[in-house]
Amino acid sequence: MKFNDTGPLLPRPSGPPPWLAKLAEDATLEATILKRPIEGKQNILALLKHAVPLYDFQDFTYRGDFGSDFFMESYRAAIRGVAIECSVLVHKNAAGEADSILVSHRPLDAALLFSFLMWEQVGDSFGDLYLTGTQAEALEKAGAAVTA
Repeated sequence: MKFNDTGPLLPRPSGPPPWLAKLAEDATLEATILKRPIEGKQNILALLKHAVPLYDFQDFTYRGDFGSDFFMESYRAAIRGVAIECSVLVHKNAAGEADSILVSHRPLDAALLFSFLMWEQVGDSFGDLYLTGTQAEALEKAGAAVTA
């Protein structure tokens, strides 16, 4: 059974994920597709603004209780026709704000594609966070060599 298939379901809210409206000013986002964590509410929102349009679709499932310290969402999606799954684990601070977000994309080939496409989208402002074309190609070649 895949991770996205486990845990009790919560009702789907109308609108964006509930943690997004309660993002702390000093929040940190770590993700499979990032080379390093990103800090700050405005930076996180700026990256999400570029990321969301890359998805062909996102089918969200909420599995957790935002009333506790942690909240989990998962989704199945596609980027340029490539299937991608994601799990998002959100920690809340004492004020009930999302202060730490951990995003896991899989499978690896889809995560590499997403990172490269984000690098193309964000250019100079956040380009150092993502894989360049050369880096993505090198990783693809390394992966092909391992599986051959």
